[in-house]
Amino acid sequence: MRHNILTVVNEGYADFGKLFLNSLFENVDLQQVDKILVHDTGLSQSTIEYYNYFPKVEIVPTGANYRSNEIHDKGWKDNTYSKTKYLLESLEERGLPTLMIDSDCIFASSFDDLIDEKADIVVCSRNREGFSKHIGSFFGAINVEKSKDFLSKWIENVELLQNTTEMKHCESPALSKTIDEELVVVQELPEQLISAVFPDNDSRIYHLKSDYYATTIEQRLSLPHSTPFRKRYL
Repeated sequence: MRHNILTVVNEGYADFGKLFLNSLFENVDLQQVDKILVHDTGLSQSTIEYYNYFPKVEIVPTGANYRSNEIHDKGWKDNTYSKTKYLLESLEERGLPTLMIDSDCIFASSFDDLIDEKADIVVCSRNREGFSKHIGSFFGAINVEKSKDFLSKWIENVELLQNTTEMKHCESPALSKTIDEELVVVQELPEQLISAVFPDNDSRIYHLKSDYYATTIEQRLSLPHSTPFRKRYL
């Protein structure tokens, strides 16, 4: 299946983006990837030049310049919640199935064999206890037309939860809510396989998310499973 990969990066996450791209090109078969769309939400010129060294990478200017000092602050929310809007725009403009993956992810091995091309969307199901059944860190828009409708509703639900609840983070709960509401064929891939916080030998993608054990970018880059990649690429 010919497809794009989409992520969103600002300068605060520039090192994550370097791990993302280096591990992607070293460990993943990219024959079926058309473009790697890096949506620029405040990158420096030197970071843009670094990313552009990679073939297939297209830096997509957004005009945004999101800055975040801590998890769940306004800059973090603006950057996080922009992903679905950029994915919807990409589907409308390019018409190609697209995998949206958080920029603080590392690729341990290829994962395209996991994707069910008959599904309308592919989502990450949460393995650990949490406030939602799904995680927005990995999302596959496979059926372009149905995915556009789904994304429009997902975006609406993020805004709804922001305005009607006290949730600090609405992206993933809004995803689960939209799955319950929309008639789409959903493939669920387990978190431990496709967005592993504590990866094992079967994990294809590691997610260096912020949590109680690693609240800063430096701590996240120094986790036991991220350290070998940091030493190799940074």
